[in-house]
Amino acid sequence: MEVCADGTIQSATGKITITTENMKKTLLLSALFLAILAACKQEPVNPVAGAWQLIYRKQVANDTIIGTFPADYGGSQVKMWSDNYWMFVGQYKQDTVFTDNYGGGSYTLEGVVYKETIMYHVTKDYLGQTLRMRIVVENDTLVQVWPTDEKGEIDKSNFTSEKYVKVK
Repeated sequence: MEVCADGTIQSATGKITITTENMKKTLLLSALFLAILAACKQEPVNPVAGAWQLIYRKQVANDTIIGTFPADYGGSQVKMWSDNYWMFVGQYKQDTVFTDNYGGGSYTLEGVVYKETIMYHVTKDYLGQTLRMRIVVENDTLVQVWPTDEKGEIDKSNFTSEKYVKVK
């Protein structure tokens, strides 16, 4: 190979034109392509992140429904998740009695197995406890059920289930 005076390269098979201008364009387009490719890499989406409005709750003990929301009591509750923390706040009314409800802490989510550690709660006996739940998110609906075993399986005779919709 031989570099000619006009900036071209002469090889045994023929003349190849490589100019400084072509080299700059190639490098610029390559850098632009790599930047676009890097920007397209997205972090996994946290399915529970955001604010969720409680629309239904059912408590079952010994195969008997012991309470449902909103049928047995009225009110509202919102639960929110960030990347590592959760919290909820609400107020319920049964007959003429209003009850405040709140709590929060940290959590982990692996597949459908969700563990929340309670750092603060209206019921002080819950402080420091870790609850294992099953969480399933489909579109704008989130369902959490507890307690569960290590695999997220539910005792169908004794559980609490809550259904939320995403706050828009």
